[in-house]
Amino acid sequence: MNNKKPDNHVNNLFLTSASVFCILLLIFSFLAIYFSYHDKKSRITSSMEMISTYTSQEYGNIVNNFWQAYMPVYETMKEDSALVKSYFAAEDELTPQEKNQLSGLLKRMSLRDNRITWIALYSALRPVNYIQYANDTSVNTLPDSFPYLKELTDKKQQMEVYGMRYLNAASAGNETFAISGGVPFGFGKGSIIIGYKTSTLAQSATLFPDNVKSMAYYVISNGQVVYNSEGNYDIGSLYQPDGETDGIRTVNGIRKYVQALPSGNASSYVVCSINYGDMFRAIHKDTPLLLAVFIAFFGFSVFIGRSIQRQVAEEVAVIKEGLNILAENNLDYQLPTNFRQNGFPEIAQDINMMSSRLNESIKKAYYFELKQKDAEMAELQATFNPHFLYNTLEMLRNKCYSNGDSQTAGLIANLASIFRSFIGAKTFVTFREELAFSKKYLSLLIARYGDLVSFRYDFDSALLNYGIIRNVFQLLIENYFVHGFDANRPDNEIEFIGTFLDEDNIQLLVKDNGYGMTEEEVVVLNQKIEEPIRHSRENFGLKNLNQRLKLFYGPSYGLHIEKNESGGITVFIKIRKMTVEEYEENRKQLREPEGD
Repeated sequence: MNNKKPDNHVNNLFLTSASVFCILLLIFSFLAIYFSYHDKKSRITSSMEMISTYTSQEYGNIVNNFWQAYMPVYETMKEDSALVKSYFAAEDELTPQEKNQLSGLLKRMSLRDNRITWIALYSALRPVNYIQYANDTSVNTLPDSFPYLKELTDKKQQMEVYGMRYLNAASAGNETFAISGGVPFGFGKGSIIIGYKTSTLAQSATLFPDNVKSMAYYVISNGQVVYNSEGNYDIGSLYQPDGETDGIRTVNGIRKYVQALPSGNASSYVVCSINYGDMFRAIHKDTPLLLAVFIAFFGFSVFIGRSIQRQVAEEVAVIKEGLNILAENNLDYQLPTNFRQNGFPEIAQDINMMSSRLNESIKKAYYFELKQKDAEMAELQATFNPHFLYNTLEMLRNKCYSNGDSQTAGLIANLASIFRSFIGAKTFVTFREELAFSKKYLSLLIARYGDLVSFRYDFDSALLNYGIIRNVFQLLIENYFVHGFDANRPDNEIEFIGTFLDEDNIQLLVKDNGYGMTEEEVVVLNQKIEEPIRHSRENFGLKNLNQRLKLFYGPSYGLHIEKNESGGITVFIKIRKMTVEEYEENRKQLREPEGD
């Protein structure tokens, strides 16, 4: 039953994460669709604006330049002006010379604008009117089928624009639109009408986007279609601006998006339109792809998420099983660390390290419990009859004095004193006692080696008021004479230094000039000293002393070795500042805790 809870937690976590991810993915997808929509709409509307602007400029230039075509009437010879006056005032048919003169004048007028395809003169008084085609060399009689006769007859304004008409003149082009204007002041009554090619307005069609086929544009003026890119000139089927120039309009039952731009004069507009359905499809061209990508990515994400969820659940189960094994006191068990999920290998390594340290601590506690029992047994054996040994040593010392050998008697006295310190001595002594003991121990060794070795003490006087666990220097002295003393040299030396490291700690140095060690050997020795003692065969002096210091003062205390540049080694020992009185008070509190 308990195994379900973590699985449910993992499932809930996955569902929550997946839901948040899906919401974010959906938001990003809609944002992508939104920006794609606006981008494509902006492109289409920009194309429409560009088409409308280009067509409006072209058409406006034609309308604005219309009166420029009149200039040759004023700039040419007086005969031309007289001819125009007589044309609109008289009824007589022109002579061949007058026709030739009129053709030259109209030819010069058409040269004022290369978009002009013909120019006609119309007077209601004349039985015959004339037209000059831009590509002809002479004037032609204006036919009765001229498509703009009705507009010219009904003309009311000085200038009027007429929509596209078909002319049956090969030299004029089939499709033209026209602008008519009055005759110059004082020249009589009538109209000068100029025809323009609709092809000049058809060039805007090259700006159509390829993916929108229904886009079209047209020019209307005074209810007439000047030009329509679709070829439809029925004004009733086209949208005519009513003040609102942009937006969606319904024209003959078809919804269209239109843009209208005033051009040329107040009654003329350029209108660009597109079927709204085509526009909608063009705008949303990429929407299905984006939705498909979203669905595919969502499905792939769900698949990956479920796979990761299964992997996480499997690896969590492995960790749970390992913890259950460790909970059964199988502390030698090690969790595997080859997990795929980020962080799981580190968790497994931390659990393994914790179990190893716990196992090591249990083994250490068991080992020191055994050592304590061994020490207690040894002490019991040593106290079996210590007075026998003391009395024997005292008898030997007295014999030496009786025989005049005071030096040997002193050595025996020191030996007896050392023996007393080993058997039944206090655990924690003052520095004065420890240094006195070390000097007695050294005196026995110096008696053996004579002048080959010297020793020196350098201790801060205030430090002597503090205490230390007993027999610290004895082990270091013994280690020096076993591994560092050179019997072939006369200047062997060992130095003892004691200083305050800081407000709470003391540092002791035991420095010699013996054989010394290499850097690699020092590193290996320091590593061995820090390793826990697992059995009695590993119980050598320095490791034992380091373990005693750590057990008494704490894990941050102990000793380490460094190589001297001038030869030999230095043993650094770090201990806590503590007086014998403080030690005894601590022991008393441990024996009599509060509340007992």
